[in-house]
Amino acid sequence: MTTSYVLQRQEALRELKQLERQSEASAMKLAAESAVAQKAASDARIAEKLKRIESGDAPATPAPKAKAEPKAKAAPKAKKPASKKSPFRRK
Repeated sequence: MTTSYVLQRQEALRELKQLERQSEASAMKLAAESAVAQKAASDARIAEKLKRIESGDAPATPAPKAKAEPKAKAAPKAKKPASKKSPFRRK
């Protein structure tokens, strides 16, 4: 014989698992929809680029950048003289 509290726990577990399966299914559905949207956007960009290439309206190549003049180095900072006492020495 099974007691009532064991049956209640089993029923609660079934309900919990059902909710988890539903949430997983909805998450998978959202992921699939976003993948389809990304694929469509990518295909649209590629089609537009191919259309520009075929028509000869390729974007102009950018002019080469001139090298920047090297910056003057700052003067080194003066260091403080080291302490003559050992930091590990006890008083």
